[in-house]
Amino acid sequence: MTLFARRSFLPAPPGYSVVDTQLFICGDVTTEGALRIDGRMEGNVRRADTVVVGIGGVIVGDVEAREVIVAGMIHGSIIADARIEVQSSARIYGDVRAPTLALHEGGIVHGHLCVEAEGDRGEVRAPQLELSGRRAMPALPG
Repeated sequence: MTLFARRSFLPAPPGYSVVDTQLFICGDVTTEGALRIDGRMEGNVRRADTVVVGIGGVIVGDVEAREVIVAGMIHGSIIADARIEVQSSARIYGDVRAPTLALHEGGIVHGHLCVEAEGDRGEVRAPQLELSGRRAMPALPG
C-alpha cells in the first residue's frame, strides 16, 4: 500500500444526507429521506423521514419529520409524526410535539411538550378549573 493510494469511499445510502462537522447551511431543507446534522444549520427542515442531530450538531429553525433524534442542540419547534428522542446530551429550546416522546436523563427541553395520539391533532385546550372551596381542581372530561 502506498502513501498516496486512492481510497475507495462508500456512497451514502439513497435518500440519506449528512451535514458534516465542517459544513454550515443557511436555508431551508426539504427531503423525504433521512438527514443527519453534525454541523450547523440555520433554517427549517421539512418533510424529512428521519432527522438525527449529532452531539456537535446545531439547528436554528423548526423541524418537521416522521422521527427526530436529538443529541445536539435545536433552537426551534419540533413536530414529529411518529416519535422524538431527546438524548442525554440534547438541548432543545422550543416546543416539542409528537405521539411518542423519549426523554433521556440529562436531556433538556426549554419549551412546551405535547405528547398526543395521532387522532388527537385537533385544537389543544387548557384544562378548565373549577373552584371548590379554597382549592382549584381540574375539571374532569365530560
